[in-house]
Amino acid sequence: MINLLPPANKRQIRAGRSNTLLVRYNFFLLGALGFLLIAIGFVYFYLVNTKTSAEAVVQENQTKVTDFRQVEQEANEFKNNLAVAKQILSKEVVYTKVILEIAALIPKGVVLDNLNLDAKTFGTETTLTARAKTVDDAIALKNSFQNSPSFSNVHFQSIATAEAGGTYPINVSLNVTINKDAAK
Repeated sequence: MINLLPPANKRQIRAGRSNTLLVRYNFFLLGALGFLLIAIGFVYFYLVNTKTSAEAVVQENQTKVTDFRQVEQEANEFKNNLAVAKQILSKEVVYTKVILEIAALIPKGVVLDNLNLDAKTFGTETTLTARAKTVDDAIALKNSFQNSPSFSNVHFQSIATAEAGGTYPINVSLNVTINKDAAK
């Protein structure tokens, strides 16, 4: 086909087609720009909602932290009280253990007259007074205390025979040192 249009008209037709194409690109560009603005609007709306919910969670956590601070303070106070109780119990003297051990060490034929125990008697020399049927029983008393790991520095203070006699005529005073570990 032969084109018989003058060159000026041909240029005008080509320019018209280019203009139509440019208008289409402009509409496409405006549509893309509109899409981006709408997408930015949705993202902004989403971020605002996320920020609001995050601030609510932060506020809720801060109130929980305040509650937990009180619980933590009570736990620390309880821990300190336990430390004080442990310290007190570590210094506790169990007299019944010592008394039962002394009772186990007393041989047949010997009875105790006097036994004074307090916290100060542990680690220091203490006097035990007893009565025995024979001198051998008194020596057995001394030996049983001497062989015990709970007592040390065992020696007689005095051994005397009572004038009245009776079932236990021998009066014995025995000095012993009760070890500090005996009551623990």
